[in-house]
Amino acid sequence: MRDDGGVPVVGAGVRALVGRAPFADVRTNADGSFQLANLTLGLTVIVHVTKVPYQDSDTQFVVAPSNTLSITLHVLQQATMSGIVQDVETGAPIPGARVRFQTNVPSANSGIETMAGPDGRYVFDHLYVQAGVRLDQFDEVVASADGFRDWVTPVSISGSTTMNVTLRKIQPPLIYTGTIGGPSDSWTCTITVTHPKLGTWVRPCQLFPISMRRAGRVSVSLTWQGSEEIELAIVSSTRPDQGLVGVSSYATGSRLLELKDVYIGGPGQGSSVRVLYDQSHTTVTAFRLTVDRAD
Repeated sequence: MRDDGGVPVVGAGVRALVGRAPFADVRTNADGSFQLANLTLGLTVIVHVTKVPYQDSDTQFVVAPSNTLSITLHVLQQATMSGIVQDVETGAPIPGARVRFQTNVPSANSGIETMAGPDGRYVFDHLYVQAGVRLDQFDEVVASADGFRDWVTPVSISGSTTMNVTLRKIQPPLIYTGTIGGPSDSWTCTITVTHPKLGTWVRPCQLFPISMRRAGRVSVSLTWQGSEEIELAIVSSTRPDQGLVGVSSYATGSRLLELKDVYIGGPGQGSSVRVLYDQSHTTVTAFRLTVDRAD
């Protein structure tokens, strides 16, 4: 196995396939040679070769008593990519933002990265054009900066490319502390619960607002000092009486409840976290509620 200049290609991955099923994986030696053993006479075999920074190669042959293949790998063409990394809210450039390539399987551009300059501009001078990329293989561009959420998008490099990037600042968590429980005159909200066998009863609760800039995900954690039975839920802004957008968590004495990555499909104004407890809990219990917003 050699490149366009006749130089042996060392360490290329060679996979033998029958149809789509692989049955052998080897690598080329220092002289570019490779060997596939235990082939069945008359079988049609595809030899798939991968090696960065060359184009993938497929060679088909029918197994004979003696088989010699001469494969030439072609170097991928190169291209550039550039753009500006900006704050999505203000449009201000983000100096020092990191822009990198990652892939679901190894590719010529895997791990290539650069940094944005003082004006937010980044440049890749030498990217590889992804000729012959398989359907199950793709590049992703990931942009990141301190204080901002990562930005990820798939990309196919077919030539020189301009791609501007907008990052959104991470919102600080909402933190509520205080007490729950106590006599009925201290209740700030109630929920009527109906059970086919046990009947209907009222449960006190507290609501804590969630403000969000856009649709996104919310994670909530609740800790408390007592051993009371407590339920935690995220409540929709459109149906505060019953429209839960998160699965309720319930614990007895564990002192920790969590809801993770609950999707809220709107701006979230009016949505809230509901802490629900039993009306028999007349003892005041200290708590800490933390709401993380990925919006």
